[in-house]
Amino acid sequence: MNHDCQEVDMRYVPGIAIAVLAFAWGPAQGAGMSKEDYQAAKKRIAAEYQVERQKCGARYGNALDLCVAHAHGARDVAKVELEAAYKPGARTNYDAAIARSKAAYAVAKEECDDKRGPERAACMKEAKASLERARAEAKTAMAAARADEAAKR
Repeated sequence: MNHDCQEVDMRYVPGIAIAVLAFAWGPAQGAGMSKEDYQAAKKRIAAEYQVERQKCGARYGNALDLCVAHAHGARDVAKVELEAAYKPGARTNYDAAIARSKAAYAVAKEECDDKRGPERAACMKEAKASLERARAEAKTAMAAARADEAAKR
């Protein structure tokens, strides 16, 4: 099999994840999300994960690890963002931001595994710094949202 074509496939995973999220998130924006919509969206997320995970089957080595990291990240982010749509609040939005940052970190770590020596160390350092920045931003956003909620009471 041509591994170059398989790598190109990975470029579509974020797009697919965004489509799943948009589909799951869409009903929650206006009128709220019913329990049936929530359960159906969870099933769609699980099915999409299975499809993406099966696409990883032909790969090996770090390409497999990267593919799995993309699939897991997309699934985890979709689940948490669905939860945020179903039960809106500062904490669920924080959890969604953390899930996005952890997914990005997992993918970045796998991408760094392809590198060697100082280049790999610099890549890992940047990935960790990016994770910490995202965590700090999420924490700040949650604090601001909670302050807004308290001010409205």
